[in-house]
Amino acid sequence: MGITSLPSTITTFPMPSEVMKQNREVVIAEEIGHGRVLTLNRPNNLNYVSEKVALTLGQKLEKYEKDDNAKFVILKGAGRTFSAGGDLERIYDARDSLLEGVCRIYWLFYHIHTYKKPHIALVHGMSMGGGVGLMAPMKFSVVTEKTFCSTPEANLGYHPDCGLSYILS
Repeated sequence: MGITSLPSTITTFPMPSEVMKQNREVVIAEEIGHGRVLTLNRPNNLNYVSEKVALTLGQKLEKYEKDDNAKFVILKGAGRTFSAGGDLERIYDARDSLLEGVCRIYWLFYHIHTYKKPHIALVHGMSMGGGVGLMAPMKFSVVTEKTFCSTPEANLGYHPDCGLSYILS
């Protein structure tokens, strides 16, 4: 017996043209009036947080924090998910040279937690591990009915990272 059609509960969202570009940036930064919008732009990889994403987000957040015209920052994910967390394949492959990347990612989460301007997470779909670490310290998190959050590392016996053990307590 095969599946002849998709269930009506599955919805797909058309991806914006900037997401469909072949050589795309990992984070798209837009300035709209007094708002600054940062879009995680790796929809084919579930918007995982890599070292490059952490570096780019950190640089943009620092820039916007010093910019008097920027009154608030919005963080969102391109495609069907907000963020599936860290790039586990990269972490496994680079286990000998991992310290710098992990420090950069943890610094990003700390910077978000201590950010001085209002910041908002627009979350749709999956937010797991480091994705929850991105949205939880935000001043506001706006979620849809299709959003689900998870810290799968807790099921493996690890404590939630990215500041979540502090936030969730």
